[in-house]
Amino acid sequence: KTLLLKPEDSIHHQNDIGSDIIMALDDVVSSVTDDNERFTIATYRTLRWLDRCYEAHRYPTKQNLFPIVQGGLDTSLGGLREQCLAGFQHRDDHIVGYAIGGLAGGETKDDFWKVVNQCCKALPDTKPRYLMGVGYPLDLVICSALGVDMYDCVYPTRTARF
Repeated sequence: KTLLLKPEDSIHHQNDIGSDIIMALDDVVSSVTDDNERFTIATYRTLRWLDRCYEAHRYPTKQNLFPIVQGGLDTSLGGLREQCLAGFQHRDDHIVGYAIGGLAGGETKDDFWKVVNQCCKALPDTKPRYLMGVGYPLDLVICSALGVDMYDCVYPTRTARF
């Protein structure tokens, strides 16, 4: 059976849970995928879905909705990460904090940190930066130094399995 999760559904479920921070539904592609067209589709779909998430959000004064920066490992000038960040900057009046996503999927540490650095430099210092899917203590240290404020971490769960 196929399950369709729309941006509106995602936001309504998170509204019902009552989380303090909720995430816009994004289209994430494994960072090691070799398909630039798929990354482009995902980046622009993430931007479109963000607008739908804001429209569906029932408790904007009680729950903080963060968009998730996508764009693969493309940190080039005018690349997909920059395009996604620019799209968010046009919506900045509605945004209370930002999440950096699309990582922790097998990319090298250098690529991982390069993306985090680019995002932190482009995102406003006055709003929290949330890094998704961090798995190792060293990443917490390096990424904090780069400007990340908050994390969700798979490390304890991954470690507990062994």
